[in-house]
Amino acid sequence: YDSGYRGYDGPRLGRRHAFTTLFAGGFRATFGLGRSGRAKIVPAFCLALPALTAVIIVALSAFASRFGISDLGVLPGHPDMAGAVGVFATILVAVQAPELLGRDARYRVLSLYFSRALLREDYALAKLAALGAGVLVLLLLPHVILTIGAVLLTSDLLGALGREAGHWPATLGSTVVTGVATAGVALVIAAFVARRAYATVTIFGIFLVPTIIVAVILALELGPASQYVVLLDPGSVLDAANAWFFDVSPSAGVWTMTDLPVSLGLIASILIAIGTSAILVQRYRTIAA
Repeated sequence: YDSGYRGYDGPRLGRRHAFTTLFAGGFRATFGLGRSGRAKIVPAFCLALPALTAVIIVALSAFASRFGISDLGVLPGHPDMAGAVGVFATILVAVQAPELLGRDARYRVLSLYFSRALLREDYALAKLAALGAGVLVLLLLPHVILTIGAVLLTSDLLGALGREAGHWPATLGSTVVTGVATAGVALVIAAFVARRAYATVTIFGIFLVPTIIVAVILALELGPASQYVVLLDPGSVLDAANAWFFDVSPSAGVWTMTDLPVSLGLIASILIAIGTSAILVQRYRTIAA
């Protein structure tokens, strides 16, 4: 009986196309694009507040320049933006990481992904790249606004461009490390905690609770070795990495309670990014589909 099915004889787009398509879909899902209005609330909030922070800084600088004040030292600059908007990156990954992984597991579609050209490793890395890119956009947005504001507020266009260009290598380095590490931690938790609400609470806990515990331990002054406990606090570690890139002092009070160099924070941040990526890949190598 001829049921009318025909074999596919079109182009075979292959593994690379499957990876980029999954990345693009994950990136859109990170900001709620293509979904209901309710799904866009948290991403819009996480983008709007950092942007508004940068706009206020530029507006205050413009207001001061009208009165002949060339520099307001109290206003945050490029080195301070990671600490000023980092909480919004935490909110974004805590809410969106369970969404990126949980829906596929909940609706049992992983077997459909893995039955085609897409490898299990590709799936994990595409999700990591999508969420990491979303965090990168969130963190870079206020820097872009600060740069545009600095250029528009001066008559020395070339001088302003040169000064701003000097900040961008550190800005890119800091935001890439922060984006991959933050997304990696969140996705690893989401990969092991099936329930979305539980995963979100756990991600918030990983980024918030260690700061309190580490501060208490450091306040007890148990000896030089006890200060290494700060490496268990992801927020302080990422803040130290940001301080290394910009060659400034860490803004987090927990790291300043130690005598550890900020280069150690950079190394720890890179290890977090690499370690969580490896754990995520291994998780999807063995997960039942």
